Amino acid sequence: MSNPTSPQIQPAQVDAPAKPASFTIVCEVEGFPVTVEVEGKADALKLMIARLKDIGAVPPASKPGAKAESRSGAPLCPVHHSPMKASRKPGSFFCPKRLPDGDYCPEKA
Repeated sequence: MSNPTSPQIQPAQVDAPAKPASFTIVCEVEGFPVTVEVEGKADALKLMIARLKDIGAVPPASKPGAKAESRSGAPLCPVHHSPMKASRKPGSFFCPKRLPDGDYCPEKA
């Protein structure tokens, strides 16, 4: 029996589960550009990066011979990953950073 004056009890609303995070990894495997999509938590991302390293994948900017540029247009030093300074010769650059032994970085572009 139902009492017409009592309020109707509604079932609790259950929120849909949160969507997992989505990550995109761009790399190169044996010279071929590859884009990998990973869904899940940060642990899934770390596992995928470890797996990619195991098969020899490299980030596009860290390939040997790649010329990465900073926002200012100056190339980045492949050792220090910092913008190089323009030299007195037009179109050439040098790294102003010092190495652990105290010498200046020999990288030029």
